[in-house]
Amino acid sequence: MSYPSPGQSGAPQPAAGSAYSPGGPYPQPNVLGKHPVPGQRRNRGVLIGIVIAVVFAIAGLVIFGIVAKSTGAGGFTWGLVFAFVPVIPVIALYLWLDRYEPEPTKYIVFALCWGAFIATLAAIFINTEVSHRLAETGVGGDRSAVFVAPPVEEFAKGSVILLLALVRRKEFDGIIDGLVYAGMVGVGFAFTENILYYGRVFNTLSEEAGSDAGLRGAFALFIIRGVISPFAHPLFTSFTAIGIGVAIRHRSTVVRYLAPVVGYLAAVLAHAAWNASASWAGGGGFILAYLCLMVPLFICLVVFALVMRSREGQMIASRLYDYVRFGWLVPQDVPLIATLRGRKALRQNARRYGSQAEVAAKAFQHNATELAYLRDKIVRQVIGPEALETEKALLDELRERRPSVPFPPMPAFAQAAPQYVGAPGQPGMPLGPDGGMPGPGVGPGAYPRPQDGYPPAQPGYPSGQSGHAAGQPSYPPGPPGQQGPPGGYGPYPPPQ
Repeated sequence: MSYPSPGQSGAPQPAAGSAYSPGGPYPQPNVLGKHPVPGQRRNRGVLIGIVIAVVFAIAGLVIFGIVAKSTGAGGFTWGLVFAFVPVIPVIALYLWLDRYEPEPTKYIVFALCWGAFIATLAAIFINTEVSHRLAETGVGGDRSAVFVAPPVEEFAKGSVILLLALVRRKEFDGIIDGLVYAGMVGVGFAFTENILYYGRVFNTLSEEAGSDAGLRGAFALFIIRGVISPFAHPLFTSFTAIGIGVAIRHRSTVVRYLAPVVGYLAAVLAHAAWNASASWAGGGGFILAYLCLMVPLFICLVVFALVMRSREGQMIASRLYDYVRFGWLVPQDVPLIATLRGRKALRQNARRYGSQAEVAAKAFQHNATELAYLRDKIVRQVIGPEALETEKALLDELRERRPSVPFPPMPAFAQAAPQYVGAPGQPGMPLGPDGGMPGPGVGPGAYPRPQDGYPPAQPGYPSGQSGHAAGQPSYPPGPPGQQGPPGGYGPYPPPQ
């Protein structure tokens, strides 16, 4: 898709249909922070952050000290190098999955550090103690690896996802968020564990046949763990994350308690099967388990995650059309928020006007996406009545942000958005699939039937904006005599 050149430097002019005050220059991007969270205190947050950082630092020093003592200096160094190689690509893939409402960086780092330091530290102490009691040499003997390590490690990893879901219950939106955190804690756990395994192989072979043999052995293990199966720990923990994500989105008390337990048990079972194939099945059995267990599970998880992300976009669109009906958004806004292509188009166009415009566009998308998720929780009745105050704050912020965003001309993919036409006493009636009036079963002012892609109207819609009637399908008109190019909606780049 191409856009008109921004031309000479200067602010673009607003078009009719935008929420602007009459006269005056094009408003500069508003510098707005995130919407306020009731009870949040900056000093308290800084103090909590410092405490968490200190705890992670101590745990990191302890676990790395244990690993270095077990592997030796040379083994620790090479183990660190090999373990780090798959970390960045795996993290990048999980962040790519979470593109509609990216999780805050501080929580991503928290999950990574929890997996690398806290979960591994707990697992290594418990696994070592059990191995000694079972009279097995070293950490992770056969019986310990199959019957002890899976439940211990999956509990240590899954607990942080549950913790984040409880602490961030207003922002934790479901399965996709859970999968992202599962990926982060799994990557962190695998990173530290791999240092131990690579370092031990290097140290053992180096003592027997020299450093070259140790390096070859560590590299061979890296191919197995870092290249063939880098997603093992994130994959197992994903089952727990799915269970927690299902619980977050359901009202049923039974489902909310049972789903995380079922997910955890599935994670333990998959982890135990994988460890058993490595411990008891020999080389051929291990390859068979990899092809028949790991590969199918991984493919299914990838397909499931992509389907969930697609449904996430559909949900965002459906909930934003609730606000279109009552005049907080115009229909053409929705594809620029609910589709990845539209989100990219809005940001690319905003980038033409400078960094502030791009920041405003990103903030507008984030604000509207957060509003859609909140709306979905209100409709599902899985959030308390305080959500209405948060909804009002988000709507006010959305209205303040919108005039600062340089929207592109309406692209082809936005033309497919349902268009709203006024009817006597019923503004906002959706058109039918063929562009005409709705078919049977769709009354005036109602939403299309569920099979048409959007849910029926739900109670509890926000009131209209002050200054114009509720149900008005667009913002108040902009300054007279300033029109955008035909077929689009403003503001637009200046005419060439």
